[in-house]
Amino acid sequence: MTSASKPTLPARGAKVFFIGIGGIGMSALAQMLRYLGYEVSGSDRGLEDPGKRELYDQLRAQGIRLFAQDGSGVKASAPDCLIYSAAVESDNADLQAGAALPHLHRAEALAQALNRMSAPQVCVAGSSGKTSVCAWLASALRALGKRILMVNGGYVLDFESGLMPGNFYADENPEYILVEVDESDRSISAFSPDYAVLLNVGHDHYGETELRRVFADFLLAADRAAVLPFELAELCPAGLRRRYFAQEPPPSSGECIPGLAYPESFQATAQGCRFVVSGFDAAVHCRQNGLHAAWNACAVLQTLVLMLPEMSAALPGSLEAFQGVRQRFEVFKNTADGKAKINDYAHNPEKICAAIQAARLRFGSPLAIAFQPHGFGPLGFMRDSLQEALANCLQADDQFIFLPVYYAGGTSSHSPSSSEVAAQYQSAGLQVQAVANRQEAEEILRRNRCKTCTLVLGARDASLRTWTRELFKMQ
Repeated sequence: MTSASKPTLPARGAKVFFIGIGGIGMSALAQMLRYLGYEVSGSDRGLEDPGKRELYDQLRAQGIRLFAQDGSGVKASAPDCLIYSAAVESDNADLQAGAALPHLHRAEALAQALNRMSAPQVCVAGSSGKTSVCAWLASALRALGKRILMVNGGYVLDFESGLMPGNFYADENPEYILVEVDESDRSISAFSPDYAVLLNVGHDHYGETELRRVFADFLLAADRAAVLPFELAELCPAGLRRRYFAQEPPPSSGECIPGLAYPESFQATAQGCRFVVSGFDAAVHCRQNGLHAAWNACAVLQTLVLMLPEMSAALPGSLEAFQGVRQRFEVFKNTADGKAKINDYAHNPEKICAAIQAARLRFGSPLAIAFQPHGFGPLGFMRDSLQEALANCLQADDQFIFLPVYYAGGTSSHSPSSSEVAAQYQSAGLQVQAVANRQEAEEILRRNRCKTCTLVLGARDASLRTWTRELFKMQ
């Protein structure tokens, strides 16, 4: 899927074909190119997946043609180029059918399309929180009266409609472009942002040393300014304008950090949370949950200050309208007992603990948690770090259940399994268990009468949201 010369996205009006169009990033880019005037078609091996029926109907309603992933779509649509994601393997039927065509990775196609637009680009990166921060920036800018274009890795509730899934949104003649960029396959290197936002460095796809190098290169590519945690200040190149945020105030004996943003006076509320960000007079009232939401808000405000310094007094109030992102601490009520059921995309140690902490702050203890690992490779990579994280964030009366590993198809070793990892954790003294299927998990969760809420965690699998919503409805 490479060539001697770098492939170029054809001009507007050309035909493009997406291999794996059902992916969250691929479907967002497909909608963007359709918006820009391209003739878009695509395929997906999950085209018959009931959990994605709504997405596919919305893509079709936008004029995007969809095909089975058997080579027929490439032949029928006669595209000028193919766009693929890292999930596409070399023996893919559509890839083989279009072997003579130019091939572009999703990130490269997105970066080229964005670079042909005049509006400044804000690229949001990090191991955790980038979907929410990108969405929150888009929502806040619109609340401030600005026109935006957003390409995101989640379905943003503010931008959902009968026609639009919510992972892409565009006003006419956008003034700012908001993009979530991904480090997992190193495609982040394709982007040259005007404003680079780095949220954190975690443990998800590869080692911390490599992650820090990837993120340092991302900051180096920024043209105007960067926003990042103060603890990662050394990753920012000298001479680049920057603003920092932190999880807590610096020690009184430490150095003075002008303009550092951190949350104070945090309170969980029935609707979300309230807090004050240092350097801003007005409090932030929002529908988001947990301390990590306050940290995200600090990053959002610091970015907005760089972009709109003349509007600094209005910035905290602009955060209030944000409705959130689907599967990011999305709360459903159980009609039987009134207790909350929460679906969250958390899939690495940092995100899992953040979701658990947010649930505990809002609903109390004990918690019931069901976690579906999003792949065998990721589970193997974070096997030890997740054990350490759970040892720190679980309480003795919490319930933690491993669902079977999500398998989306393709080449996989099918190892380690959830039961193998659960057994390792049990031998270390953690109160966890593994189940064979969701029905068994629901039966166990139903018997837990002490839980304050039920938290369902996991990425990639859209059916987890439906399962959470329907959980406990059948007696």
